[in-house]
Amino acid sequence: MILALALVGARLTPHAFASPTEFYGFGARKMGRAGAGMAIAEGTDSILSDPAALPGITHPELSVGFLVANSQFTQFPGLWWDTNEDGKIDATDPPLDAGPSYDPVHGVMIGATRPLGAKAAMGLGLFIPAERLLRLQTFDPSIPTYFLYANRTQRYEMGAGLGYRPFAGLSIGGGLEMIPRAKYSLDATLDLTVSGATSSDSSASDIVGVGLDVHQMTLDLIPGFSPNLSLHWDAGEAIPLLRGLQLGAAWRGQAGLPVDVAINLQINAATQDMGSIGNITLPLLFGVELGVFDHYVPAELNFGGAYTISNALTLSLDVRRTAWDQMEVSIAKVTHSTINGAAVDFGTDPVTDGNPYTVQLQATWAPRLGADLRLPAIHTGTRLGDLTMITRGGFGYEPTPLVAQTADSALLDADRLIFAVGLGAEYGDPFRKKTTLEMGRPIARKMRVDGFFQYHLLASGAYARPTPAVPTAGYSVDGSPIPIGGHLLAAGLQWSFEY
Repeated sequence: MILALALVGARLTPHAFASPTEFYGFGARKMGRAGAGMAIAEGTDSILSDPAALPGITHPELSVGFLVANSQFTQFPGLWWDTNEDGKIDATDPPLDAGPSYDPVHGVMIGATRPLGAKAAMGLGLFIPAERLLRLQTFDPSIPTYFLYANRTQRYEMGAGLGYRPFAGLSIGGGLEMIPRAKYSLDATLDLTVSGATSSDSSASDIVGVGLDVHQMTLDLIPGFSPNLSLHWDAGEAIPLLRGLQLGAAWRGQAGLPVDVAINLQINAATQDMGSIGNITLPLLFGVELGVFDHYVPAELNFGGAYTISNALTLSLDVRRTAWDQMEVSIAKVTHSTINGAAVDFGTDPVTDGNPYTVQLQATWAPRLGADLRLPAIHTGTRLGDLTMITRGGFGYEPTPLVAQTADSALLDADRLIFAVGLGAEYGDPFRKKTTLEMGRPIARKMRVDGFFQYHLLASGAYARPTPAVPTAGYSVDGSPIPIGGHLLAAGLQWSFEY
């Protein structure tokens, strides 16, 4: 029975939260503004943030970008844990070094857009992590964990959007973001045999025999979808006095993606050569179902505005409301259990959940500010045509949704400041010998190269847990509070061209 519970107690809690595109952004131009500028119509960069901004593009566009990011948080003190695996926690256990240390992120962003006549356009965006497409990693809530960051950026994401412009300047759009979910099941038989001891037996393995027969283990990756609806208004097309003003609004629905974990284990406990006891076999059928939310995506409401002055300076302001108060935290809970055996009654749901916790989260409002300065064009005299440089910068504030929690858990987070800079170059397509004519007008295809750098600063603080009277798993050995703080760095480059 102990072995069975140990098997079930293996860490099965994915601490995934959201995709890299939500954390850092999608598209180098928006990422160079710290995520601001959802109201700016930018082709492939608008696919996931505001698909209603897609109509109006004159050519299909393809973009390929690269993202590199890393994080560094304040070191935790040594923690109490059964590190020597003797079944108890005491001074003989070396302190647990829990880090924190999370994998860096290396990924590829791919975007493609295409006009559908004069009033509609569609786009497809994809982020592919270079190291893995999906990770199901677990954590114990009693150990300090930055639950928003630990596995947040280790997932692929794909989004598709469609925009239509029924009136001058006013567009509507919609789309879907596809994210993966998982389903895991395990069916096995555990044979535990205890034999009578003899003089030749030198270890416990000579007396106790353990055999594990895994009949079937299944892990299914299943697509999940989050809807997206948006509006975009280019005010200058309808009202000339408002030329340069763009407004946008977008709503993304909630996507709770549960990991269905079902474990069915038959335990055959038997005695052999035990003298007067005889040979006895006691079969037990052990079943447990775990409730886990993997890669929870909260509902979001975004509002954005941008204003361009003299076709040179563009200022943008975005405000995002994220419904963290509705989220299901990714901590596994035993939702149902059964133990059946001959002449044995363990009652209803006999297995006690080992991850008790209570956490309070709140919805947050997060602003983003951005600016683009388009420098005067430089005539190169080559097939590159006119070269235009664009400098960018942005600032964001992301308040923490974590309000309170009980001492049973150590979920960590703090308010986060985001600083970003970017640099871009726009030039003609050097691979085309002639300017293309469309509807009697010369139309030059453009190519762009954009780079960005982001610095995320997590506010410093500490989480003080009440010091228990006896050594308790997850608590600091010296009784000191858990420090909170750190920073994240992200940089990338994107190449875009019209064709």
